[in-house]
Amino acid sequence: MYTLTLTQDERAAFDWVGDRYATGDEVADILREYMDEDDEWSQEGDITFNLPEYAAWIIRELSEKEDSLWPCFAEELTAKMRNFCEEIV
Repeated sequence: MYTLTLTQDERAAFDWVGDRYATGDEVADILREYMDEDDEWSQEGDITFNLPEYAAWIIRELSEKEDSLWPCFAEELTAKMRNFCEEIV
């Protein structure tokens, strides 16, 4: 399992990117599949996603399609997502 924790603002960044890039809606859709039942995407606070290896690899592959740039994301979120992808083995 791979773990990724995102703040409310970080999740909102995925919404803002939307379908402009694969690292927007496509990644957000994957993450939504692995939220706890009690969580809602737009809720306040952090959400921790526990992703199986195959889902983490899909996120990494989507990132690589865009040269791991994570377009339109703030530097901190870009770094967090790059670190997440680099940890996948």
